[in-house]
Amino acid sequence: MTPALRGNRVLRFALVVACGACATGGTIRVSDVTPESIPSLEAQRSQHPQDDNTLTRLGVAYFKAGRFQDARPVLDTVVAREPANGVAAIYLGMTAEQLGDFGAARTAYQHYVAVATDAGLKRTAQQRLALASRNEMEYQARQALASETTLAAMPPESNTVAVMPFQYTGSDSTLEPLGRGMAQLLVTDLAKSRQLRVLERERMQAIVDELHLSDSQRVAPATALRSGRLLRAAEVVQGAIGSQPGNQLQVNAEVVDVGNSGIKAQAQRRDLLERVFDIEKQVAFTLFANLGIQLSPAEREAINQRPTQNLQAFLAYSRGLEAEDNGDFGAAQTDFNQAATIDPGFRAAAASAASATTLSAASQQTVNQVEATVSQSTTIGGPAPAPLNDALQQATNTVAPSNGAETSNQNGGGGTTPTTLRGNPIPDATGTSGGQQATGSVVIIIKRPS
Repeated sequence: MTPALRGNRVLRFALVVACGACATGGTIRVSDVTPESIPSLEAQRSQHPQDDNTLTRLGVAYFKAGRFQDARPVLDTVVAREPANGVAAIYLGMTAEQLGDFGAARTAYQHYVAVATDAGLKRTAQQRLALASRNEMEYQARQALASETTLAAMPPESNTVAVMPFQYTGSDSTLEPLGRGMAQLLVTDLAKSRQLRVLERERMQAIVDELHLSDSQRVAPATALRSGRLLRAAEVVQGAIGSQPGNQLQVNAEVVDVGNSGIKAQAQRRDLLERVFDIEKQVAFTLFANLGIQLSPAEREAINQRPTQNLQAFLAYSRGLEAEDNGDFGAAQTDFNQAATIDPGFRAAAASAASATTLSAASQQTVNQVEATVSQSTTIGGPAPAPLNDALQQATNTVAPSNGAETSNQNGGGGTTPTTLRGNPIPDATGTSGGQQATGSVVIIIKRPS
């Protein structure tokens, strides 16, 4: 084989490799990224600081090494530039969870869910989002209790209302969940006034859980004042619900003014158990009136809407709220689904069933299990490939022209007629005859040095 032919073989092979590198940067399974990868990934970052694939791998490696403070800024950078990078978003959320920053975790999951293109990663992000939101409320309740002295000296946020779960005082235990259901109805209706900012029922429940309040303690004015200060709410609604002879249901409610420690409004209604929704509406309108809030016709009409007319569906829904408050999301899912089955038009039950399903799935997985699931099912793109011109230049530099590349001028001149390779340019390598015609071959021209 002449030196010219050998040189052209090398160049042709180099061109194939270079073009392949331009086609893809390669991918790697997330499970293949390990803490041991950190030194090489840090070196790659130094060479390609803007390459998001390298940064994603490095963030994942830091997470797996437990270096959460190092992982966070790296993954933050990727997510800011590439919001649809599900691996980076989920690992950023899990990193924030490990650091106790549930608000940042929730933001990371929310942003990815909004732009997700991978169904599996979106589902994982939704599950983590639901759990992070709940964990955030619990974390804030613990923080509030730890800072209770400071919070007690701060003024409440005006027009902010919190509703405590109602105490059940009747003898029929099957009606006990109505205390949760009544509180949720009032939260929903009070929130329909633009003059009030009503805190989520779950946020109040987190405070109740943190204070380890008994049923009787929940109706004490001192409890309302304390929980209101912890939540920085201006008013707290508390009350009791109980069954009476003759299939009667009585509801007592009062609004405690956190700022002056007094009772600001009261409401009391009694009617047939089957008219529980009418009772709640009467209580809500009485509270609005006693608070001096003027409702618009549209607001009044919205408050008058009943979520369901079926008492059994509402009881099942209330049981679901109770199970959810106890952290039993599987039971909550069952109860909410039962409520939606009894009354297919009960939209709040259907929405709660979907939420409980997500929470149930998320609560059964540890962060490590979620990380393992993402690791096994996803890949990260390879580093950005080198530009084509650089690859060609590098390939060309590996071949030096030789005397064998020179050809005689058939006309007797000393010109630089080029040598061209036709047919199969690498018969020795392929074991084929050199006379075969190549298809789509690369023609390589080597000029004689002047």
